[in-house]
Amino acid sequence: MLLFGARAPLLGDYVESCRRLERAIDAVVRLDAHPARFVPKSLVIDLDDAVRSFPGGAGIVCAFETPRRRQLADLVAGHGFEATAALVDPTAIVASSTGIGAGSFVNAGAIVGAFSRLGTHVVVNRGTTIGHHVLIDDFVSIGPGTHLTGQVQIGVGASLGAGVVVLPGVRIGEGAVVAAGAVVRRNVPDRHLAFGHPARLRPIGRRRFMDTEGQE
Repeated sequence: MLLFGARAPLLGDYVESCRRLERAIDAVVRLDAHPARFVPKSLVIDLDDAVRSFPGGAGIVCAFETPRRRQLADLVAGHGFEATAALVDPTAIVASSTGIGAGSFVNAGAIVGAFSRLGTHVVVNRGTTIGHHVLIDDFVSIGPGTHLTGQVQIGVGASLGAGVVVLPGVRIGEGAVVAAGAVVRRNVPDRHLAFGHPARLRPIGRRRFMDTEGQE
C-alpha cells in the first residue's frame, strides 16, 4: 500500500491505522519538495520513484483539506495509480450494511450506523458518529468529534469542522463549509458557509471558492 502526501498533518493517523491493521506500507510518496513528517525517512520516496517502483500500484491520498485531497487524487491517478480500498481503523465501528468507497479513511473511534453510504476519498476523523441512512458523497472531509444524526446527506466536496452537529434529515450542499461547533438544523445550500449555534448561513463568494480550490 502507498500513502500519498508526505507532509499531511493526518499522515501519522494513517500510519497508525495501518499498523493496527497489520497492513504493510510499501512507501510514503512525497508530492512536493518539502521534507516528510511523522514517518521514517527510509519509507519516503518521490513520485517519479513510485512510478518506476510500483507501476499501476494502489494507495490512498492522506490530505484532510478537501481541495488538496482532490488535487492530489487527480495527480496520482494521472500517473497510473489506483485508489486502494477504504482504510478503516480497527477501533472504528462500521455497520455491516454500510458501504465505504475507495480511497476513503475512517479514523480511530468513529462509529458509522446502518445502511449509510460513504463515497470515494472521504475522510471521517477521530471520534465522529454517523447515524443510519446517511449519504456522504465523494471528497467530503469530516472533522473530529462531529455528530451526524440519521438520514443526513452531504454533497461532493463539503467540509465539516470539529464538533459539528447535524440534525436528522438535513442536507449539506456541494462545496459547503460547516464551521467547527456549528449546530445545523436546516439545509445548507451548495457553496455556503454554515456557522454558529443554531447555524446561520452565508454564501461563499465565487472568488473565495476558487481560491480555496487551489489551496495546498
